[in-house]
Amino acid sequence: MFVIDFLNKMSRVFKIIIVAFALIFASCSVKTEQKNSDLSNELPKIDSIKTVPKLRDYKRGGEFYPEFPLSENDSLEWPITYEITMEFQDIKNLDVKNEIFTSVHTYSSYRSIPNPYKWELGKEEGYGEEDYMIDWAHSDDFQHNLKESELRFIDDPVLLEYTNPNDSIFFYENMVSKEARLIDSEFDLKWNLGNYPFDVQKLLFEFKASSDSSVVQLKPSKHFESTFVKNMKNLKEGYRIVGITHRYEYQEIKTELIQVSPELKRPTVLQSLIFELNVKRRGVVLFFKIFTGGILSYFISCMVFLVPVREFETRVTLAVGGIFGAIGSMAFVYEVLPVVNVFTKADAINNLIILMVVFNILVLLLQKGTYRRVNVDGKYIYEEREFTAFKKLQDSQNAFFISLLSFFILLSIILLW
Repeated sequence: MFVIDFLNKMSRVFKIIIVAFALIFASCSVKTEQKNSDLSNELPKIDSIKTVPKLRDYKRGGEFYPEFPLSENDSLEWPITYEITMEFQDIKNLDVKNEIFTSVHTYSSYRSIPNPYKWELGKEEGYGEEDYMIDWAHSDDFQHNLKESELRFIDDPVLLEYTNPNDSIFFYENMVSKEARLIDSEFDLKWNLGNYPFDVQKLLFEFKASSDSSVVQLKPSKHFESTFVKNMKNLKEGYRIVGITHRYEYQEIKTELIQVSPELKRPTVLQSLIFELNVKRRGVVLFFKIFTGGILSYFISCMVFLVPVREFETRVTLAVGGIFGAIGSMAFVYEVLPVVNVFTKADAINNLIILMVVFNILVLLLQKGTYRRVNVDGKYIYEEREFTAFKKLQDSQNAFFISLLSFFILLSIILLW
């Protein structure tokens, strides 16, 4: 017994030793993997840290794009960022049949580089003041796209530089140079009439950089938000401005290659900043103006259910009047609205009116077949027949309410679409 107990105790000791060795080995392998992973993570970081200064050096060296050498004393850093804000004073000639409108607005651009810019490298190399003091207008780096180029600029640009503390109210953060211009120019407009007459049109105003996006970038101003005059003199009744949004576009010019490093040559990419002036149509008034005739025509066709079934000719007269009224209303809408190659809400409403008028006529014919005149012993009597599938529509009262309910449900779906 003593020997058996001794062997059992020894086996337990060996098991504990084996488990301890296994744990030690596992911890060592985990530490090794962590060290390897840390090293692998550090290597890309070291490479990226080395790469960033290289790209900066390439830009500032003068040998590669933008080929403008800078010294360490030059405050200029690429890219130059222009922050732009707009103020809209008036919108003219905005009409659904006109693809051109006129805008009166001002725009102001801000940057952190003064004008003129003091080129430190040029001064260090002994250039004259007329050479190292560079006249650097904002318009050298970007343009406001106008229909008639610069012919519609009013007067010269207003220039302002941060030269003394009193100028601080005109600037913000690190911005030290401002340029403002007044515009009265025509712009193209691509109408989006999918939701007519409840549509929102986007009037587009584009600013486009003249150099690659690695050198010049455009942004909306973070401090001075774009604004508009709420009560514009020439904005037509029925329109109201609901806000200003913006978006970016990029154009790749494959025929203009730039050398950005010893190994890399790529096409020029120009950035565009587009401001969108959102103009909403007051659609409720226009809806009743152009669709009242069609809706009344539909209601006239519904009146057939209020006339006794046996007065078939009176019912037919009302139904024919309804369908001619619906077609006339559609013609009026298309006279107001220009021809477009999209299916609009106006089209859907017109089609709904005609569809419901035709539905009422079909129910009228169904009810006509409900009563058949039969000659019995020389006397004419009406024999009633029942159509199981359309039993509810055979009753005029049910048909009246079913037609109205269907019309208003479908109309609500279209308006919410």
